[in-house]
Amino acid sequence: MLKLPRKPPSKLRQAWTYVKDRRASFSFTIGSVGYGCYHFFNSKILIHSDAYKTLDALFGFVGGRFFGLVFIVLGCLKLYGIISDKTMFKLPLYFALLFLWFTLAICFFISFLQGNQNSLWIYSFIIVGMSTSILMPVTTVIEGEDNG
Repeated sequence: MLKLPRKPPSKLRQAWTYVKDRRASFSFTIGSVGYGCYHFFNSKILIHSDAYKTLDALFGFVGGRFFGLVFIVLGCLKLYGIISDKTMFKLPLYFALLFLWFTLAICFFISFLQGNQNSLWIYSFIIVGMSTSILMPVTTVIEGEDNG
């Protein structure tokens, strides 16, 4: 049987595969930038929403605009790290964003316990929990390799 040589994958296909393999990281990072943009352009939400009372007590001194800017800057730097595949950018910024989301979840939960009806603490904890899949090692079995 005659085997034809395989055509190398196109740049677009390689880029799509790269993004697909890192979809959890891209989702977490782009979602963080989006959340930051929400706060940056709606800076008064920390003051006016009851769900954000605890968060306002912690971060009120910096304001909603700066709070959003922290998410945007960390998210954009992490996005650069993902695209350029630089671990020194990706890993520390992942933990910084994870810490922000976890703090956010705790603040929303405390606000909920204080009687402010919101489900934001559930969503924030889901984001924190699902983002941990970013750290899962990729294990590949190569055909013909002895794994014993």
